[in-house]
Amino acid sequence: MTTPQDPDGRQQQPYIPPPPPLSESELQGSPAAGDRHVPVPKEVQASFWIWIAGAVLSVVGALLALTQREEIARALRDSPQSGQLSPAEFDAAVTFSLLFAVAIGVVFAGLYVLFAFKARAGRNWARVVLTVLTALGLLSLLFGPSLFGVVTSLLSVVAVVLLYMPNSKAYFDAVKRAG
Repeated sequence: MTTPQDPDGRQQQPYIPPPPPLSESELQGSPAAGDRHVPVPKEVQASFWIWIAGAVLSVVGALLALTQREEIARALRDSPQSGQLSPAEFDAAVTFSLLFAVAIGVVFAGLYVLFAFKARAGRNWARVVLTVLTALGLLSLLFGPSLFGVVTSLLSVVAVVLLYMPNSKAYFDAVKRAG
């Protein structure tokens, strides 16, 4: 295929058709496909701040677990396996339980913050991960609910619901199209 020449002997550029007309949603102010900045809806913003609050509560709850040494020791003493432990092993098991609880709380807080930032940026996979973390948090309540655990789980449920509201879904879809 050759490019046509104009009367002066220079080659002309091939014909490029005009862009397609804007869709109805684009005419109404929704972000265009080429627009890299999609405004974050208030539902996603509220969800983000709830996740941050949940992370703070998770850390506070984890640190307060350190003050519950006697309660953990009592619960461990009441378990059938505690009779097989020496005093040193029993003390190590209590310490391990405390440190494990703190580590889990801090890890969940870090994950809440990380994925909250990603969800606010419009990453749908982060919304799914936060949903899974919420389910895991709810399941953890079966193993011994605490006040901070219940409050954090309830906040997580509210935050997840906000991420699936119609405006939020439209936001995640728009970011995906813009990317």
